Amino acid sequence: MYHFEFMLCQPEFHLSPRIAGIRRGLVLRANSVLITIFGDSIAPRGQSVWLGSLIDLSRMFGLSPRLVRTSAARMKAADWLVSERIGRRSFYGLSDLGMQRVRRADRRIYDFNLSDLDGCWTLVVLNEAMRASARQRLERELLWESFGRLARGVFAHPHADHQSLHEIVSAAGAQDFVAVLSARSIEAYSRTSLPSIMRGTFRQADVESAWRQFLGRFRPVAEDLDALTPGEAFFVRTLLIHEYRRVLLRDPNLPEALLPAGWPGIEARQLCESLYQELLGGSEQFLQAHVRTSDGPLMETPRAIVRRLAGAVPLRLAA
Repeated sequence: MYHFEFMLCQPEFHLSPRIAGIRRGLVLRANSVLITIFGDSIAPRGQSVWLGSLIDLSRMFGLSPRLVRTSAARMKAADWLVSERIGRRSFYGLSDLGMQRVRRADRRIYDFNLSDLDGCWTLVVLNEAMRASARQRLERELLWESFGRLARGVFAHPHADHQSLHEIVSAAGAQDFVAVLSARSIEAYSRTSLPSIMRGTFRQADVESAWRQFLGRFRPVAEDLDALTPGEAFFVRTLLIHEYRRVLLRDPNLPEALLPAGWPGIEARQLCESLYQELLGGSEQFLQAHVRTSDGPLMETPRAIVRRLAGAVPLRLAA
């Protein structure tokens, strides 16, 4: 019997029908789930995880062992992961580039505050002389960073993370093909059209719908947290961040002044923060009990995880 089959027979890996139902209707791709697991649980520890442990965890999300193995190999080829063999076992950790990508995402995922509107916008203008393939990759990265496309080759953001923007442009080798400008509204002109322009530029109707689906999926969990097992706490925590990240990639986190009344993204952030705090203790207990790394058990909860959210539940900290 394979290790994962043995592990999943243990009570700690069992999901109640109610909790398993949270993933109903979701299309969970192996690459994306592995990125969430590494980004949320593994990256702050800097360890390499045994493939068998990744298989065990991923089966909770309906992913087969074969699919996890294939995805891990593809993510290594894409420079997301690096691997090493110790005896007959394979261990996977984030590559330098993968760690950079995760840290960039962390600055957005675990910051639950709406930005202030200071009237300053960052514009990114792409040179038409760029190779088409390089341009497409760069545009995709900018959209993932929640820049809005104002026109062909022109992207805007009301409060861009310039460290992330610099990393994106440098990684694409596009320094000579990109102009980064700062723009401000001119007081003599009306600003009443700005919210309307933003709704189209950032496709706010689609984002609003996605936030409402997020709330509908995770609100019921908040009503019965005490009944969750540590394994279920890990499952919900991971799916929570996975879905929050998926919507956040489409949401530029516009200042409240540019949002329509009753914007559900505000409640979604509050729900995610509250749930994450409540799930952290049990999920960390589960991970430390069941995940094996190239240097033994998973390290205790690092301060980098606790510092993500102010007021998180008390945990035993690693040095």
